[in-house]
Formats: sequence, C-alpha cells, structure tokens
Amino acid sequence: MPSLRKRKLKSGGTYWDIRFWIDGQQHSRRIGETDRRTAEKIYHEFCSALANGEVVDNMVAGFTLADLAQKCAEYAEANKSKKTSDREQLAFRTLISVMGNLPVCKMVPSVIEQYKLARRKTVSLSTVNIEIRVLNTGISQAVAQQWIPKDQAIAFKQIRSAAPAPPEWLSTAQIGRVLSIPDPEFRRFMLVALHTGCRRNEVLGLNWSDVDLPRRQIVVIGKMGKRRTIPINSTLHEVFVKWPRERVGLLFPAYKSDSVSQKFRRWARTLGLPKGISLHSLRATFACHLIERGVDIYTVSRLLGHSSVKVTEKHYLALDQSHVQAAVDQLDFGAETGT
Repeated sequence: MPSLRKRKLKSGGTYWDIRFWIDGQQHSRRIGETDRRTAEKIYHEFCSALANGEVVDNMVAGFTLADLAQKCAEYAEANKSKKTSDREQLAFRTLISVMGNLPVCKMVPSVIEQYKLARRKTVSLSTVNIEIRVLNTGISQAVAQQWIPKDQAIAFKQIRSAAPAPPEWLSTAQIGRVLSIPDPEFRRFMLVALHTGCRRNEVLGLNWSDVDLPRRQIVVIGKMGKRRTIPINSTLHEVFVKWPRERVGLLFPAYKSDSVSQKFRRWARTLGLPKGISLHSLRATFACHLIERGVDIYTVSRLLGHSSVKVTEKHYLALDQSHVQAAVDQLDFGAETGT
C-alpha cells in the first residue's frame, strides 16, 4: 500500500511525496509543496492509478529534471556537505531555467549541446562544465538509486578546455613578509595552513583531538568526509607546543570562513602582493615548495587530499620547470670528454 509522507528539508522547505513499491523495488512520486487536503487528493488519485496499472507506464516519462533535483537534494542531506548540496541545487535551478522542466528521458545530447551554446553567451566555460558535471552525477545517482532505468544513464560531454593556469603561490621572501603580521592568532592560522597544505575550511575544522603531538601527526577530515593524516614537522610542532590557550575544542574557534579570507586579502593588499594571491595560495605554496624541493607528485597528492594524482598534476606539475631542468641536466650521453 502506498504511503503519503510529509517531508521537511534542513533548509526549512516542506513538501509531500508518495512512497510505493513495484516488483519489490521502492519508488517515490513527488507531490511538492501544498496543503494536506490537496496532497491527500493527489494521493488517492495516485493509488487508484497504481491499482489500474497506469503508474508503471508513466513513471519513466514523468520523471522530470525537477524530480531529479529534489531527489538529489534528499540524497545530499545524508551524504554530502551543505556547501556541495547548495552548489548542486544552484546548477539544477539553472538547468531548469534554461531548458525547462524536461523529462529526464528526453534529455539527449542535442538538447545539452543547445544548452551549452546558450550558457556560453553569459558565463564562463568552467561554470558550464560544473553544471554538466552536476547533471551527469545526478543521472548516475538516479540510476544507482533506481529512480530511472539504466538505459537513461547518458553521460553528457563537457566542453574541452585548455589546461588551467598554475595557482598563485608565495616565494620564500613573500612568506616571510606574510608571516610578519602583528596579529599572533592569524599568524598561527597561516603557519598551520602553510605547513599542512590544508584547505581553509579544513584548518577551521581542526580540533585538538585531531592533533597527535606524541606521534607528530594531524588527522584531517577533507571533502566528502575523507580522512587523511599529515605529519607535523618541527616548525609546526613548536607552534603547537607554545600554543597560548588550553588545548581543547577547535584550534581557531573565533574564525569563520569569510572572515579569514577577507582578513588575508586585506593583509595581502597592505603588503602589496600580486592581485592573484589569496588565502588559498597558502595551500598552493605548500604544494609548490614541496615539488620544487623534489618531492614526488604522488606524495604531494596524498598530502593535499586530492581524489586522484591526475588532479594534482593538472594544477601543480607545470608550476616551475627549474627542478625538471636540473634533473635533465644530470644526463650527459655522448658528451665530449676532451680526448
């Protein structure tokens, strides 16, 4: 027997849906935001249609882009961060506003190509590719969760783009200037970032329970809840040993994401650093200086918490060719010996 459910999202929104089973597999049909009386009317009509076998024929054709967005939002609540969920929902809203609320079964490559052309007139190539990636992820998820059949699992092509420009990073002299800030708390924050390569929110999320001084390591919870361990070097160990506050709770409880980024930008402007330098440049500096010192790309990738070494190569491998040149200069095949 189908069941009528009232659902509430963390965002505060409320909607109704119907849960039902066909051939032992659970499905749901979204009603949307409405009052109880209307939801119950739709529910009884649905039960009648299901009993007459009308629902199965219309399930595939009736699953729209809006249904996919809603399902992905529900899935994200339990499996993804709020930031990721919000980014996905923004992409879905854009997809629907440009293409309309198409049935997923009618989303074919030619439709997506028209979407790309329309979006490229107003936004960057990378933004369009993000939207296509969200759509592809949503469709793959829909198949995995049996919201749609496997034959609708089309992976749409992204727009081919040139290799990204290397990230901005700080030289040794610039690091010294940045660390000359008269604010000791923010100096500690930057030292943690520079010596771990952590993302901004990873540093902000560090608890003292994550810091193991005897073993000289930090456990970092990265994207999608992935854990990685970063060694604590001597410089950072000294910072922790001399920490002026009690070692409980968050390392930086007073800081928020936007405030630390703004604080760094103001300090960078004061120092007259290049415009491209941002708080994220501390993470890039960590990676670039390791690569410059000959650390292999696989180790750097692991320390950064990248999903694949290909991600690291894409952003960092072509940063500074001096160490590559030094490696090649060691070869002397067929060199003149003076004889």
